[in-house]
Amino acid sequence: MVLKLTKEYRLCSFRGDELGLIDPLYSAEFKISHVFHCDGLLVCTSENRRIVVWNPCTGQTKWITHSNNRDMYYVTYTLGRCYQNNNYSYKLLRHMPSSSNEKRTFEICEINSYLWRRIPHDFILQFDHSSVYLKGKTYWCASDSAQYGAVLYLLSFDYTTERFARMCLPDPNCSYQTVSLSVVREEKLAVLLRPRPRPRPRPCDRHGKKIEIWISSAIDDETKVVSWSKIFALEDRPRLGSCYHTSFLVDEEKKIAICRERRTCGKSYVLLQYIVGEDNQVTQLDFALSSCLHRNSQLLFNYVPSLVQIQ
Repeated sequence: MVLKLTKEYRLCSFRGDELGLIDPLYSAEFKISHVFHCDGLLVCTSENRRIVVWNPCTGQTKWITHSNNRDMYYVTYTLGRCYQNNNYSYKLLRHMPSSSNEKRTFEICEINSYLWRRIPHDFILQFDHSSVYLKGKTYWCASDSAQYGAVLYLLSFDYTTERFARMCLPDPNCSYQTVSLSVVREEKLAVLLRPRPRPRPRPCDRHGKKIEIWISSAIDDETKVVSWSKIFALEDRPRLGSCYHTSFLVDEEKKIAICRERRTCGKSYVLLQYIVGEDNQVTQLDFALSSCLHRNSQLLFNYVPSLVQIQ
């Protein structure tokens, strides 16, 4: 099932079916501003500092206390499965701006505990609106420097070992203006890349206008190195806009991608949804205006229903 976050702060399938959740504190519909998917569970946050782990398939929920004075607009929560003594449980990971305004603070806690522990790190998240979960790990794009043109790499966090690890993007020496991550059939990663324009491009140089989609080799619990295969490249960037805040899903066999993009329009956001393919054709599906969504929210993702219990 493909779910998208709508302008009404709801989750909706492509068929138009909406998933509703009532906030017991207010006896009203829970308005989702940020969502993250893991094993059929959704971590949802709202503007009024409410956090819930929710299984839409079973209806089970667990409400989490936001024990931090940071504005929820800048705090991002993710969820992951961990193993210990042949049993599994779930942990919440959150990251928020630090006082330096470059590196972010990472904290973790067990889902049944409110004791947050700080996780040390030595990187800077880039394009942190794009994070995905796959087989016990959350993935982002990161760099060692906030400088323009810094080398980017793929960063993972293992919820069992509570450690970060690095892997290369398709071209580790390229500087990217846009990086967006997705998951393919719960076994591979996909990445949408837009290289930065060259400082002095030639008239025939299309570097920076090209948007590429790559798919990794299969990933399991022990994967430390991946290989990448380019699915297709799109040349006509103006029809796609900036592609900066983009969520996407890709069909590896049909070589098409569904994209949902957020663009700033004054104090609001324009949500665009379109299909792109290897034939370089772009088909716009819908258009909407939203007053406020979380800066790091996934706008589109594959949801696999599950009977997993929130432990």
